[in-house]
Amino acid sequence: MKRSTSSLRLANLFLIGAGLTLTACASNSDRRGPSDSGERGERGQRQARTSGTFLQPAAVLFAGMDSNNDKLISRTEMLAGVKSEWGSFGGSPRATNFSAWSVKTLGSTDANPTFMSFDRDFDQVITETEFSAQIERLFTRYDKNKDGSLERSEMIIAFEAPRGRAQGGRGQGQGRGQGRGQGQGRGQGRGQGGSGRPPR
Repeated sequence: MKRSTSSLRLANLFLIGAGLTLTACASNSDRRGPSDSGERGERGQRQARTSGTFLQPAAVLFAGMDSNNDKLISRTEMLAGVKSEWGSFGGSPRATNFSAWSVKTLGSTDANPTFMSFDRDFDQVITETEFSAQIERLFTRYDKNKDGSLERSEMIIAFEAPRGRAQGGRGQGQGRGQGRGQGQGRGQGRGQGGSGRPPR
């Protein structure tokens, strides 16, 4: 009797322990699930709300032409600035000495306006006419409200943050699926009518 009673006690203890273990696992998994999905949702919302701005490289050039420091670049200031910048070349620049000016003034040899955007006749030399004409074109392009002066806001470009990968993946998948569907339609058209067109 003693053996049977002790064995029953051990069995009961074992069953109770197993039950507690299963309950703990279930409760832990429930706690992790909503937390993970909540974090993913928050990250997605933050990504959707995120936006940014960047400065046009030529804006650095124009900002340096603001002689009266009123945070506006007038057309008169721009024309005076063009003469000053042209004088820094000491003659018609080729690609090599233009690169030095580009790094010093715009921050990079790859920054716009590039050498090729000035050299309209592709003779590997920039003339004073080409130089001033390109600067004036940029001034006119950036002057969005056409008031004859450039504000800081007119030289900044705003952009939206890219969407999440999940949306892009779904879009690509749908595109591939549609492409296969069209291919099947063309095949049926050729097989049925011989015209090579999908049935309407």
